[in-house]
Amino acid sequence: MNSVLLMGIIKSKLSEKRFIHSCSVSQEAGRLAQKYGGDVKKAELAGLAHDIEKDTKAPLQLQIIEKYSIILDNVENSSPKLWHSIAGAAVLKYEYGFDDEDLINAVRYHTTARAGMSLLEKIIYLADFISADRDFPGVEQLRQITYTSLEAGMKAALDFSIIELVGKNAPIHLNTIKARNELVFQANY
Repeated sequence: MNSVLLMGIIKSKLSEKRFIHSCSVSQEAGRLAQKYGGDVKKAELAGLAHDIEKDTKAPLQLQIIEKYSIILDNVENSSPKLWHSIAGAAVLKYEYGFDDEDLINAVRYHTTARAGMSLLEKIIYLADFISADRDFPGVEQLRQITYTSLEAGMKAALDFSIIELVGKNAPIHLNTIKARNELVFQANY
């Protein structure tokens, strides 16, 4: 599927604000792919698609997940904010015919991250965090870190997420912990 066709689908499914965010993530993903030797076009496409199901109501997201026999773990079950990425990956694969597993995984894991992430998965995770439309305390520092080292950016973003979740007394997905631990053990950044 080309980006023009996908753009039309995304625009029809998302609010104007979420569409602008998706376009911003797409642009950021392209810049990160350019800097770190990734596939720029695929990164832009994944960035555009990452929130394809974000504006779908939670019960419908859950229906999509159930329709494709995806089993949620305990944290996913208790965290509806994670459902859009799971449903989005399923919709891209089964309803829009995407067969690029790397792109599907980039959409699937853009909320939790995971150990063993591909370059594209890291790019989408970070592009979603630091896109130009993001404006939260610490985002500028996170941008600087990310453009210094992709791995350091990942660790900083994961740390930020974990601290935020702890502050909310929310569950932390094991994939997030495993992604951070992998970076700590590698410590090449």
